[in-house]
Amino acid sequence: MAIDIDKFVHDQLSVWPSVAAKYRALKSAQTRQMTIGGILVTLQSNPGRMPIIDHGCPLCEENYLEHQHFLPFEGRKGRRYRVLVNRAPIFPNHLVITRDIHVPQTIWHRYPDMLDLAVQFPDYVIFYNSPYCGTTVPGHAHFQACPKGYMPLERIAGRLLHNIALNGGEVPESLAGNISFIDSVRDAQLFHYRHFTRGVFLLRAETAKSMAKMFYRLLDCCDLAEGETEPRFNALTFFSEGEYRAVVTCRSVHRPHHFYAEGEEHFALSPGAADMAGFFVIPEVSDYERLTPAILTDILQEISLSEKQEERLLWRLVRTQPKIEVGILSGPEIAFEIISDGAGPQRVSYREGKIDYNGTLYDELVFEAPTISTLFAEPSFILYGVTIGVDFHWQRRQDQQFAGTLKFIVDEGKVVAVNVIGVEDYLLSVISSEMKATAAPEFLKAHAVISRSWVMAQIAHREARRKAPMPFDFDNVPSLVTWLDTTRRTEPGGPVGEILKWFDHDDHHRFDVCADDHCQRYQGLTLAVGEKVRAAIDETWGLVLRYDGELVDARFYKCCGGRTEQFSTAWADVDYPYLPVHDDPWCDTHDKEILGQVLNDYDLETEDFHDWTVRYRRADLAALIARRSGVDIGDLVALEPLERGGSGRIRKLRVVGSKATFTVGKELMIRRILSESHLYSSWFDVEMTADEVVLRGHGWGHGVGLCQIGAAVMAAHGKTFEEILSFYYPGTTLER
Repeated sequence: MAIDIDKFVHDQLSVWPSVAAKYRALKSAQTRQMTIGGILVTLQSNPGRMPIIDHGCPLCEENYLEHQHFLPFEGRKGRRYRVLVNRAPIFPNHLVITRDIHVPQTIWHRYPDMLDLAVQFPDYVIFYNSPYCGTTVPGHAHFQACPKGYMPLERIAGRLLHNIALNGGEVPESLAGNISFIDSVRDAQLFHYRHFTRGVFLLRAETAKSMAKMFYRLLDCCDLAEGETEPRFNALTFFSEGEYRAVVTCRSVHRPHHFYAEGEEHFALSPGAADMAGFFVIPEVSDYERLTPAILTDILQEISLSEKQEERLLWRLVRTQPKIEVGILSGPEIAFEIISDGAGPQRVSYREGKIDYNGTLYDELVFEAPTISTLFAEPSFILYGVTIGVDFHWQRRQDQQFAGTLKFIVDEGKVVAVNVIGVEDYLLSVISSEMKATAAPEFLKAHAVISRSWVMAQIAHREARRKAPMPFDFDNVPSLVTWLDTTRRTEPGGPVGEILKWFDHDDHHRFDVCADDHCQRYQGLTLAVGEKVRAAIDETWGLVLRYDGELVDARFYKCCGGRTEQFSTAWADVDYPYLPVHDDPWCDTHDKEILGQVLNDYDLETEDFHDWTVRYRRADLAALIARRSGVDIGDLVALEPLERGGSGRIRKLRVVGSKATFTVGKELMIRRILSESHLYSSWFDVEMTADEVVLRGHGWGHGVGLCQIGAAVMAAHGKTFEEILSFYYPGTTLER
């Protein structure tokens, strides 16, 4: 194939004298060398490389110059390319390999074509400039190619990867100061090169499929500039010794400030793949003469990744995320769709104690999908008709998309859909589901930390329950919890009973958490996930709150109403020093811009969340209490708060009727029996007349931990996520 390329270039230049002159000039082009970042680089004086001004795109056939010819190349999935002689050469036999249609420069889906080119042209290096990293034609997709051996980083990579291959894929001890292993995907390996500049990575693989997976994984971990479609990088790919090899240089800046400067500070350098591989092309003669190692180092450092960016990229490449099981919905029948199989909507149903799927019975049915440990996953399945806001005033049904694995199990005579997903992917949905993805970044980061802390605590609780010995009176944990949840204690001497109940993680026995407000609102990838949410989770990945070394049970809610509450008012009779009662001056706001960031559209249907009033006709409330509690109280005589928490939320409420009297607690049960859905909070005072009952209250939710509206206001006033967390969870520390 190399002979064909030689003949093609010779034939092309023989009929194209203006370009042939540029190739002849290369033979006498001035070059010099200097050491930059520990390697010897080449500078080439090349005035012929100045931009060519033509009408229209020079890579489109209708704009080819007279006598310009091409060789066809067939890419993957019907993509066709044309191999052209480069009109502004840097190297001998410098080629441009362009798509046959005018489509934007992008590497997505096209890297396999680059790998195939490397195999077809084994004596050549194929290189690529991302749209803001050296390409002069970003509107038309293309690669470039040149004979091997000209670019210093290509030569260095070849030697290093050769020695690693000889050493069975391990970095030899003698090279440990130059290169470090990062990760592998099947037969592909990724290495970090420590010289020249920051953000240089080497790849090797036996198969194109594995090489492409590793390459795209690296790109997925790179920062993406606002408004751009792929990271800023340059890449070389070549085929040697029976394996694919590549050099990827990640960067942050399109051009150095010297490019735009005037006078002595001006240098017309717009580095592309060759420059980022140590072969610097200098189009202006005066620049070539004036460049020093110090100036070139400054230019290279400016356009490369910063130390912080490189640290973040390396962290993304090696970090992990544990998995969580989320119960989504249950019923006699569930409709779903696996996105990748193209089969469309399908159904499972409950039959004979098992799962019926296409006429076959299963104890458990699993549709696997990979959860990448370091990155955010894409949607893999759809569940139809998922109920959200169960028992709340905004309850509704949605079709929802989810990433991760779909598992069907049987529980209590129903089929249950469970999503097995990475914790960070789970949080991507939780943060978007709990509030608008456009919320302030510091608020989103604070919420990412507390949501992660809470769910990690629930995973730990479930694991502890698995290992705990059973009480002698019960066969299993579900029977014990059911008994505890439903027991009523009756006081002697009359029809006075007590309904004391709360809802917590122990309510779930077959999975870690549920998908509704009972745990954390989780609606998969149904809602648009903004870049702010991804950034918040990315920047806090793995970060949790601890108190005295233990995971914090980081509760949260919509609005405290001016004062936070203690744990025991809402749940078990235990309190934590990091969940104290204290005044909150932040949450009393009517700023629609802030509220619009915190609250999703259906939450915005509620306006009077800080201070509210609910009115009932006395007879209507008596009937509501009877229906919601199961106790026929007759006429309503009184509502008597017996115990209040530190904020004023009622922990125990006595309901006095003409036929029956009972005490109800804790705060959520009080809210349930006094509303068709849920009363905003249990912090209220009661006013009764002959015909009417008026409840005047404060806040929305249980009041324990972080107040979402208060935290959003804090972020709007410039508070950092660390300051927000310190205010709502005093004495805690942030740890990975």
